[in-house]
Amino acid sequence: MIEHGGQCENGTNAGALAVRLRVVGCGNPYAADDSAGLEIVRRLRNRGEGACEFLAVPQAGLELLGVMPGADVVLFVDAMASGAPPGTLHLGPLPSPDMEPRALSSLSSHGWGLAEMLRLMLVLGWRRPRLMLLGVEVGTLAPGAPRSAAVEGAIRTVVERFSHLRTFLTAPQKSEWHTPRRFLPGDTSFPGGS
Repeated sequence: MIEHGGQCENGTNAGALAVRLRVVGCGNPYAADDSAGLEIVRRLRNRGEGACEFLAVPQAGLELLGVMPGADVVLFVDAMASGAPPGTLHLGPLPSPDMEPRALSSLSSHGWGLAEMLRLMLVLGWRRPRLMLLGVEVGTLAPGAPRSAAVEGAIRTVVERFSHLRTFLTAPQKSEWHTPRRFLPGDTSFPGGS
């Protein structure tokens, strides 16, 4: 089930065409660090972060198709398990052989993932928005456990610097969008850092 909310207007002048950014938090709210994407979207929505729409998709399935229409850029925020230190942030285009989001993989509980969604969009003739992933490296996935300190730190970084990330994502296409980037905990090069 998709939870909608937090739609805001872009502060650009009326003559400019705004890039429509949709931020989609994915994950399992009951599995410790796997809830990072949902928590980031919840905090941004509560903060009233402007110029984009926030959606929560606790269990990725066929409803993923509903997040595409009307967006120019869709940023999926999801947990990852790549072997990097917990709390590492991953940013890059989707689909990507280098980055596998947990909730959006074909191994999801619904047997539906990003690859299946993109194939169906092609068959339906839908325009595909630019798809990006902000992955948060997990430490623990124990059901009912609290999020790890490293993942809490990564969540704070994303929320504090989101306006810079939004500017990066909605700027005219850049070559950086084509290359996945990894930001270890404490890395100040994440958008908005010094």
